[in-house]
Amino acid sequence: MTITEIESQAFEQSVERWILHAITSGVSTFNQLVKALPSVDPIIVAHTLRRLSSNSAMPQDIWEKLNISASQTSTRIPYSHYQIGLPLPHPLDFDWRFTDGSVDHLLKSCETLTNSNDTIVLLGAPSLFRGGLALSWQRRMILLEVNTTMTNHLTSLTSRSQVVRSDLLNGDVPKLSGAAVVMDPPWYFEHIQSFLWAACQICQLGGHIFVSLPPVGTRPGINREWKEALAWAKRLGLKLVHREDLSLSYLTPVFERNAFRVAGLPAIEHDWRRGDLAIFQRVSSAQVPRPDVAQQQATWSEVSLLGVRIRVRPWTSSEFENPKLVPILPGNVLTSVSRRDARRQLADVWTSGNRVFMCQGRDILWHVLQAISTGDQPHAVVEAFLKRLLDPNEGVLIAEVTNQILSLISLEQKENLLFNDYWNDTNLTLAAS
Repeated sequence: MTITEIESQAFEQSVERWILHAITSGVSTFNQLVKALPSVDPIIVAHTLRRLSSNSAMPQDIWEKLNISASQTSTRIPYSHYQIGLPLPHPLDFDWRFTDGSVDHLLKSCETLTNSNDTIVLLGAPSLFRGGLALSWQRRMILLEVNTTMTNHLTSLTSRSQVVRSDLLNGDVPKLSGAAVVMDPPWYFEHIQSFLWAACQICQLGGHIFVSLPPVGTRPGINREWKEALAWAKRLGLKLVHREDLSLSYLTPVFERNAFRVAGLPAIEHDWRRGDLAIFQRVSSAQVPRPDVAQQQATWSEVSLLGVRIRVRPWTSSEFENPKLVPILPGNVLTSVSRRDARRQLADVWTSGNRVFMCQGRDILWHVLQAISTGDQPHAVVEAFLKRLLDPNEGVLIAEVTNQILSLISLEQKENLLFNDYWNDTNLTLAAS
C-alpha cells in the first residue's frame, strides 16, 4: 500500500472510532455529532454512519434517528455582524471566513502579545480586518489579500488602515514590518508553508505569528502535515509557544451550504467547521529560500450581478462560438468543496453558489455578462465586439444564454436570502478581472 492509501485507511478508521465514541457519549442529533468531531466534513460523517449501519456496527434505531435529524431544515440564522457588506465568498478562492466569536478571540489574543501602537499584518483574513474596523481596534492593521473583488471593497471602507493586493504564493511580498502577523491560509500544506515564509519576512524579531491550521479530522494525513509544518517553522526561526485545538470556527459559505443541500444535508449548522490555532514566536533570523509553489491556474474573469459572483475561465478565441452554459452534472451544483475533486477541471463557468458549467464561447459569454451588468442589450454589445451583425442563429444563442444567466442570478439571489446572507454586495457592478 502507498502512504496515501495507508493514511486514507487510517483516517476512515479514526472517523468511525470518533463517531462511535460520540454516540456512546450521548449525542442524539446529527448536528450534535458533527460538532463533537474534530472538524470532519458532514458529508463524510453521513457516509460513515451509513457504512457503520450497514455493517451492524451501530444500532439501526440510532442510525435512523441521526439520519432523520440530518435532513431536517435548520432554524438557526447564520448572522455575522463582521460580514456585513463583504462580497460573497467564491469557491475558487477557498474562502471561509471566521465567525464573530473567532474574530473577537483572535483580536484579544493579539492584544495580549502586542502594544496599542503596534502594526498587525493580516495574511488572507478579510473577516478579521472587517471586525477590527467595526470595533475600532487599537492597532494599525494591514491586510494582504489576493482577491481583487475583496481588496477593492475593503479599500473603499477605510483610510485608517491599509489593504494591499498581494499573491503570497508567487508574487512579491510587500516590504512591511509588524509586531504580529495573523495568517489564515487555505488549508493545504504548500499554502501554509508559503504563508509562513511570507510571515517571517514581515514579522519583527521577538514578534508573534498566529496561524489557523486544519484539525486532525479535516482529511487524511493531517498529523504528518503538522509535523512537516513544525519542522518548516523551526527552519524559519520560529518557536511554537502555544496551540489551541478547535478554538477557531468558520461560517459555512453559501457554496458549501449548497453542496450540503444537494447531498441531502440541508440542516448543517453554520459554524460546524473549526480550526486549530498555533502561535509561534520569531526567535531568530533565518535565511531560507522561498518555497517553490506551482503557478496557480490562470486568473478567471469575474462579474458580480446583484451580489452573485460569476467567474469565467480564460479564453483564447475571439470568434463567435456557442456561449450557452452546458451542464456538467445534475442540478449543476458541485457536490464537493475539495480541490481534489476531479470535476473542477471541467468547469469553464463557476458561480458563488458552487454551480459549474462548461462553455465553448467564453469570450462571447463574457460580453453578454458585461451587457447585463451595465443594462445594455447583449446582442448589441456582442455585435459591437465582433464588428458585424449577428446571423439569426447567433441571435438565438445570445437570447438563450441571456435567459440562462438571468435565471441563474434569480436562483442564487433567492438562495442568498434563504440563507440570510444579507451581508453580500447587492450592487449591480462589474468586478475587476
